[in-house]
Amino acid sequence: MKSRQNAKFHVGVSRRQFLQRSASTVGAAVVGGLPALAAAKECKLTQQEILGPMYNYGASMFQVKLAADDEPGQKLMLRGSVLSEDCCTPLPGTLIEIWQADDAGHYDKKRPGDFLEESPPFHFRGMLRADANGRYEIQTVVPGAYPIPPGVPGLEQYGGLTRARHIHIKVLPFLNVALTTQLYFNGDEHLRTDPWGAHKPSLALDLKQSSEFMVGEFDFVLGTGLKS
Repeated sequence: MKSRQNAKFHVGVSRRQFLQRSASTVGAAVVGGLPALAAAKECKLTQQEILGPMYNYGASMFQVKLAADDEPGQKLMLRGSVLSEDCCTPLPGTLIEIWQADDAGHYDKKRPGDFLEESPPFHFRGMLRADANGRYEIQTVVPGAYPIPPGVPGLEQYGGLTRARHIHIKVLPFLNVALTTQLYFNGDEHLRTDPWGAHKPSLALDLKQSSEFMVGEFDFVLGTGLKS
């Protein structure tokens, strides 16, 4: 977990992200016209991912900043919306939990797989709530790549393989289906060989430079938990 990898990221907006944001905008603007679902024909639920061995219970709440101003690494702004399965209806107040490695690829855990490990103070993990419009914004840094530790139960076959840079996310809504996933970065040299990210291109972000931040936008789309 102590290797540090460098990567350049492709700047741009993926077709899927453009379609999702366009669908959200059109759906919000249409009154008495074409149904929103017609404008969101390619709307899809966000793909689930493994929880991973670096999760830990007990992360505290934060507002926007997950990383301190003096944290080493490329500053990253992650923002978007939490939406229901029509890609238009916001889910306000949704709880979002995030955990990641630091710039050097280090987590704050010493015992991977022990979700009750005491780790005060937590570093690069926390929870926030989406606002009244289902929007969220997180200031952090681009996480480093790192090798999977050997001997982790269930991941033995991947021991030593370098994981692509990624951010873990849990999205916990009130009525919709909870989501556990990971976000990746297009242009990462390790993405094509990552055991999980290589097969889910919809979870890879294009980053754009904006002032001091690289900015990535992603809308979480959750299935409906209650059916009429």
